[in-house]
Amino acid sequence: MFVDDEDRILDGLRRSMHTMRAEWSMRFANSGPEALLQLAMEPADVVISDMRMPTMDGAQLLAEVKRLYPQAIRFILSGHSESESIIRATRSAHRYLSKPCDAQALKVAIARAANLRTLLNNDALAAMVGSVDTLPTPPTAYMQLRDLLRDPEAAIADVVDVLQRDIGLTAKVVKLANSGFFGSRQPVQSIERAVSIVGTDAISALVLGKELYDTHAPVNPGFSLERLGQHSFEVAAWARAVALHEGLPQGVAERAFLAGVLHDIGRLIFAMSTAGPQAMRSAERAGDGALQSVAHHAAAGAYLLGLWAFPESIVEAVLWHHSPSRSGESELGMAGLVHIGDLLAHERDPGSRGPRQAESGYLQALGLAERWPTWLALRAETASGASDE
Repeated sequence: MFVDDEDRILDGLRRSMHTMRAEWSMRFANSGPEALLQLAMEPADVVISDMRMPTMDGAQLLAEVKRLYPQAIRFILSGHSESESIIRATRSAHRYLSKPCDAQALKVAIARAANLRTLLNNDALAAMVGSVDTLPTPPTAYMQLRDLLRDPEAAIADVVDVLQRDIGLTAKVVKLANSGFFGSRQPVQSIERAVSIVGTDAISALVLGKELYDTHAPVNPGFSLERLGQHSFEVAAWARAVALHEGLPQGVAERAFLAGVLHDIGRLIFAMSTAGPQAMRSAERAGDGALQSVAHHAAAGAYLLGLWAFPESIVEAVLWHHSPSRSGESELGMAGLVHIGDLLAHERDPGSRGPRQAESGYLQALGLAERWPTWLALRAETASGASDE
């Protein structure tokens, strides 16, 4: 469903999307209320809305779509240029695309998002992921970042240091950096790059705005945001250390670090669900489609990041971090680096959750089995480096 209050823009969308009529069933509405009436008669898989509209703007419309149809994929397509409004829109929209938007680019964006839905093949899980608009952050991390952003002498490196130790904050800022509003020609694949693109003013609006941020987003009893954040940071540090040790480019190492920070974002999604641990067990019992071959929290996390337009290499690393042989990588890549980082983090912290054995035959198939003792020897150096960052 396409929603825009200007008839000429809707007519342009009809013409530009005409070639897709054999693949997509398309509807057009000239206001938010009309769109909701049409959706009540027949829900849509994807809703693409303008931002600035009378009566109900795009952010309000998509917030209502999220409430009523959480499994729907939500886009903002807008020429609106006020950063605060764009940040507000990113809470209810999975993606923000700037007008004018090339017709082919729009087709690709919609098709990619729709194809992601086949990753889950599970309506209940899609609705759970689709209902996520913000991710919780431990109060200590929030207060550290708040104090930094209010300090005119704070360095960007200090902001990065706080962000990279929390999944929710990292995901928010990288999602914003990859939105069409900032016009980055290449996908943002490192936390440092995201901060430099977004800037501290926009991060302040994202984090400090009362309407935009909820540090008290609930998680299930017994779930520790701090522990998950610490484990994810250590996985990221190990993944980057192994990448550099194996002579991979710095850019690959930084992408591996970002993937490591985000690899367990699916666990955070399940922890936020009101169904709690039962939701994860129900999803695992479903056992249909692609979920038969991938950990359910990994599929949920990859689906969310894919909807948020994270680079495919990051999405695939999150999806396959328990079974990197299924990623299609013929050599050590993102999924493998995160898998190894996860194992090394568990070696350091035996009490942490998750697998403690490498995927059967994976290291041997890549001729890397003999590297394990060498990687283990990096432990003290990596731990020291992580504590200094």
